[in-house]
Amino acid sequence: LPGVVGIAATQINVFVNTWLAHSEGTGAVSWLNYAFRLMQFPIGLFGVSLAVATQPQVSRHWTEKQFDQAGEVLSKSLKQVFAINLPASAGLFFLGVPIIQLIFQQGAFQFSDTEATALALGAYALGLTAYSVVKVLVPIFYAFGNTRIPVLSSGLAVLFNLIFNILLVRSLGFWGLALGTSLAALLNSGILLFFVSQEFHRQGAVLRV
Repeated sequence: LPGVVGIAATQINVFVNTWLAHSEGTGAVSWLNYAFRLMQFPIGLFGVSLAVATQPQVSRHWTEKQFDQAGEVLSKSLKQVFAINLPASAGLFFLGVPIIQLIFQQGAFQFSDTEATALALGAYALGLTAYSVVKVLVPIFYAFGNTRIPVLSSGLAVLFNLIFNILLVRSLGFWGLALGTSLAALLNSGILLFFVSQEFHRQGAVLRV
């Protein structure tokens, strides 16, 4: 149960977005859904794959009390997350319109829909690196035998996502929902990064990112 809760923040936040988007008129729900589908591609390709590769190595070093080696593995993985996802985020932000035109713009999906979806995609893209950091760090806490921090961080992310979205949707419209979700992801990743660094510090090791 803690494992499910720890990684559920993003999906809960997307559900909240969809619920709030119904008040933003025709098309808002679809624009957000299409934008998030495009976001899922780099998250799945880079974030999840790095998480799968990192967790067993850190677990092995941690159980063998090789804390410096565990820190080196995790540091390398997080640096790869930044190296890959920051350019991917920039690509989605600046090239959203041609990407969406190529994939979705046909039939009833008009250029106005492309522009709206690109607006949401740009807001989601601001949190792309944070989403991937969360994917990497949550399993690391399970390797430590600590399920409490991911659950608390996930709960805070859901709470602040709701607060951000209610505030931003009033001033920015539907794409404020995507921006609020990115801000919540940044908060979630920041909390996890702080506590994982503290865990290494307690063991006399250093996490270099």
